[in-house]
Amino acid sequence: MTDTSTASDSYPLKAGDLLFGDEIINTEAGFSFRPIQGFELEIDGTVYLYSESGNLEIYLAGGELEEDQSIAELNDDLAADFMENVGEFNLFEAGKDLVQGITGFLNEIRFTNGEEEGLGSCLICSPYLNQYFFMLVIANGEFWQAEGNALWKGLKSHIHFQPQYRPEIIEQTSQRHPDLTIEILKDLGVQEDFYLTVEKGDAALLVAARSYEMNDPITLLELVSPQGETLYRFQPASGDFFSTFCEGPLVGTDGELCLFYPRTNQQSLLPGDYRFSFEAASGTGLQEIQYIIRAGRALGPQKIDMNFYLAMKDGQFLIQSALDDFEQGVRQALKQRLTPFNLLPGRIACVQPAPGELESFATVNLDTDLPDCSYMIAESMTNDRALNIGLVDDICQGDPPMPSNISAVSSGSPGMILSPGSSHACILIHWPTYKDDPHALAEAIIQQMVIFSGIEIKDTGLAEGETGVTLNREIAWRLRRHPLFYDEN
Repeated sequence: MTDTSTASDSYPLKAGDLLFGDEIINTEAGFSFRPIQGFELEIDGTVYLYSESGNLEIYLAGGELEEDQSIAELNDDLAADFMENVGEFNLFEAGKDLVQGITGFLNEIRFTNGEEEGLGSCLICSPYLNQYFFMLVIANGEFWQAEGNALWKGLKSHIHFQPQYRPEIIEQTSQRHPDLTIEILKDLGVQEDFYLTVEKGDAALLVAARSYEMNDPITLLELVSPQGETLYRFQPASGDFFSTFCEGPLVGTDGELCLFYPRTNQQSLLPGDYRFSFEAASGTGLQEIQYIIRAGRALGPQKIDMNFYLAMKDGQFLIQSALDDFEQGVRQALKQRLTPFNLLPGRIACVQPAPGELESFATVNLDTDLPDCSYMIAESMTNDRALNIGLVDDICQGDPPMPSNISAVSSGSPGMILSPGSSHACILIHWPTYKDDPHALAEAIIQQMVIFSGIEIKDTGLAEGETGVTLNREIAWRLRRHPLFYDEN
């Protein structure tokens, strides 16, 4: 740090009076910035700006975040490298802050340089997988107390990130489902943002983030569009919440959080890079993220396959003629209801549970059994691009369990397909309620299908877990682009 004895001579330096020059892209470090006019500037991989009087210094750095490297330790190392020629200093944790929608760890700095005492802040974040950004600003105490907050915000507003070090993710188009791109990314570290590239012509995406433990809830902290627009932001500590597509914070239970986007007809996927930030309640990283992107305009009739898991003890479906009658009845009822919206039932498969499974899942406690039921049904099916439907004798809740008045329920909103490891992969139907009325059964399936798909339903009169939604063209338009559905041709 240069001599600060002339700091008072530089007053009245005001943060609001600082002018920023043209954008400079630091390709090597993966970010761009705008220098302050009149400040000295040195760029050598890192960026160093300082005022002529020396009362203000700015240090910007970025680069590859090595696997298993602690971002908090990297912050301390970078701060120490810069401050070693300044004098004695201390870092104090100050919570979190945002840079261009990316959450970072914030530290306050206090230091002494001879007779001069100084203050400042530093922040580190991971804007992309395997990439970090570090920002440090220090000044004499008088200036920092007067102008530090305004200066800090001004500098942050001119930072933009470019992906330079993210690992190459090989996205594979399924041979069985040529309109779907499916990928699983393993072992994301703490505060490691997930980066998803959408191509022109992609219609919808379905994302599932999973923690290492079933009892570890996951929260979506941020979602930022390719244009840098914040679509969603939630800060659990303060309760601050903002979203353009949902009415409350998205928190996943049973170790999984699923997200479908776009949720309404007023939203659309834009080509480019979407950034997701998740947080596991335990403070650990994530076991994996799976995403499915569907491409195409879905202009023609769209089909949906259905798998029925028949967990009923009366054994009527052990008779082939009864099974055939059931399949024909439910198909006709679904076709009658869906056809006006250019939707159709596709393949219908019925699976009998193994004898040991029947006893376990003929009665389902929604408070304790739903995740296990989801696993069991998904693992029993050979067609994984389908709506899994469990028909059960009894649905109960509580401890001790008591009969529930819920006759149909989705395990997730949205749920996840093409993933036998999902705890949100099915809907459940109380068979005694609908066994004599295939049209009522079809209506219950459609209602839960809308919830399972994650379609926005606030204007339909349906709350989650309730019945009464009327399938309309708004809902059908969004359903037609969901990865559950596929082109008839």
